[in-house]
Amino acid sequence: MTAIPPANRSSFLSILVAGIVCGFLAIVLSISLGSLLFTGEMRGFIPSAIGLSLFSTAVMAAFCALGSSIPGVVTISEEIPVVALTLVVAATFAAIAPSLGQNAQFATLVAAIAVATVVTGLATFALGYFRFAGIVRFMPYPVIAGFLAGTGWLIVVGGVSLAAGGDLNWELLGRLREGSAALQFALTGGLVAILILAERLIRSPFVVPAVLLAILLVFNLAVWWGGYRYGDLRAEGWLIQLPETGNLWPPIGVGDLSMIDWGAVARGMVNLPMVIVITVMALLMNTTGIELHAKRDIDLNREMRVYGAMIALSGAGGGIPGYPAVSLTVLADQLGARSRWVGLVVAALVLAALMLGSYILDAVPALLLGGVLVWIGWALMLEWLVHSRTRIPIFEYGVILLIFLVIALVSFPVGILVGLIAAVVLFAYEYGRVEIVRHEWTGAEFRGRHASGPREDMLRRHGGSIVIVRLQGFLFFGTADRLRKRFQDRMAALEDDARRFLLLDFRRVPAMDSSALMSFVRLAQVAESRGFTLVLSGVSSRMRKAFIQGGMTVGEDRPVRIEPDMERGLRWCEDTLLSSLGSVPDAAGWMLETWLDTSLGETAWKLAPYCSRLELEPGSRLIVEGSESDDMFFIESGAAVVETMGDHGEPVALATVGVGEAVGEMSFYLRGLRSASVVVTQSMVVWRFSRADLDRLAIERSEIAVAFHQAMASVLSRRLSATNGLVRFLAD
Repeated sequence: MTAIPPANRSSFLSILVAGIVCGFLAIVLSISLGSLLFTGEMRGFIPSAIGLSLFSTAVMAAFCALGSSIPGVVTISEEIPVVALTLVVAATFAAIAPSLGQNAQFATLVAAIAVATVVTGLATFALGYFRFAGIVRFMPYPVIAGFLAGTGWLIVVGGVSLAAGGDLNWELLGRLREGSAALQFALTGGLVAILILAERLIRSPFVVPAVLLAILLVFNLAVWWGGYRYGDLRAEGWLIQLPETGNLWPPIGVGDLSMIDWGAVARGMVNLPMVIVITVMALLMNTTGIELHAKRDIDLNREMRVYGAMIALSGAGGGIPGYPAVSLTVLADQLGARSRWVGLVVAALVLAALMLGSYILDAVPALLLGGVLVWIGWALMLEWLVHSRTRIPIFEYGVILLIFLVIALVSFPVGILVGLIAAVVLFAYEYGRVEIVRHEWTGAEFRGRHASGPREDMLRRHGGSIVIVRLQGFLFFGTADRLRKRFQDRMAALEDDARRFLLLDFRRVPAMDSSALMSFVRLAQVAESRGFTLVLSGVSSRMRKAFIQGGMTVGEDRPVRIEPDMERGLRWCEDTLLSSLGSVPDAAGWMLETWLDTSLGETAWKLAPYCSRLELEPGSRLIVEGSESDDMFFIESGAAVVETMGDHGEPVALATVGVGEAVGEMSFYLRGLRSASVVVTQSMVVWRFSRADLDRLAIERSEIAVAFHQAMASVLSRRLSATNGLVRFLAD
């Protein structure tokens, strides 16, 4: 618990006013919500239910004031948990043995309420203890909105039933046309209209308390002026029926514990998971609403621990769940009372109302309680059925409407089930629309960093048979199967090409489900039957193992190949394609003049005498990172890897280079230090062209030097263009 800070004189008045106003509203709301707990044959237990609701509000308001990190927070029993708790109450009542007397029936219902509330509190505390408060972020907005709209309808029905003195059915509607019932129903409708209009027209936190207080005064003055007796008004349905003892709490005595039908209590717990889920979700949403109003972060896990303990404490006394009321907490804040004393004042007033018992119920007409319930339910339906329509797409609004209609026309449990199914369908629909293909190019549009000279020209003409795809996001059954069908058709359109390759890069795919895995296994089978090669890159070891266990065969002579990264996968596709076309020069046929002729044309032979030939074995370094850049090299044969040192001192491969490529030209022209090393992987023959050779060429054959610079400018421009394309392709 947090120590209560002393209240100075300047804030004492605001705290007292806020506590009295919020306390009055807490009493009226608690009495109204307690009336929802028992319906049908259980309506005779309503006064005791009101006592349970007032007891819960008093306990939770005091406990939360001391334990919560939110200053000025006001906690009461709330409508959403009460509606959910009616499922447990109804199931328990249906399971009670018919032979039990009324006292035993009530004791059993109180026991069921207590058990459900205590378990809900412990579950809430556990979620906060294990830091699972973020669960609210994973529930789709339309599902939450549908639950709230349906809850609003049930509250409206409960309010009408309370005001009219019976469950809402055709028989009750028939009675509403007669005398006293018709007058009560009309007055209830007028009260609801006054509350709605007053709240909209008068922007003041005092308007609702003022209206309710005025109605209380008018009613009691009318009773006094007309000389009516409260017993007669109670018999005609204007007041709530009192318990025999006249006390609202405790609901049962110690001697009543032996009468409890624990079997019925156990059968009533079938609906307990719904109570827990709905209470936790509503609790987190209310706390988030207070967080938004306060414009500061609230530790939801800490608050859940506090709320869980207070709910369990309430349940130990037979109470019902609750949580901070956004409206009352905001009201206290607007009155300038940001102090824990507000909650303690509210608790004291509610406790006094609980002790006064019959005096409170005699002073509060049933039509006021029913009108308050209808007003609360109407506000929920208006917010989540009407106002939400302009904020979300039509499909998601359809989910809200579906859940609402199921709750209103069938039942709350079925509505919850439909909501959970809707959540899964909504997730599949929405995530299925997410584009999992980040980029899609062909080998003619995007070439590896090693493509230059005649190799680049050949790839520009024939690279269309290489389809390059970068995937992104979590892959599941909907997205993966759509991808498989898409690229099956894409590869079928390339059947006239000699060799076809589908390169899929998984670097940005964190995981996939089993259905997605089987979609790729199926794609591998299609590759084998239709004659194209499936190349997978950036695949984690876990994914690779899953692919192989799923039946995908990988190897040199198989239609599926796995490469460490996209660059090496693309290099393999390009080499294999060019080899099938007979277009990859080898060491015997590729000379310096071949490369120079590509860029300089007929003057190429004039540059060759200025270059020197070098032979290097695997493992040797053609270029060393950080060294002076006095020369550049043209590769006649062999291969090498371009690498740089990583942050932890390990080499990081950047690219592979081979026949017909130039290396070191960037640093050569920039006159800076080498930015990477070039390490020979296959025996190489290279031609070295130094800065001294360039100076000698400029003196002896200036026209050739100019042509050389123009050719290198073209090479560097193409390389820059390729790099820009690579940046766009790989950009996060």
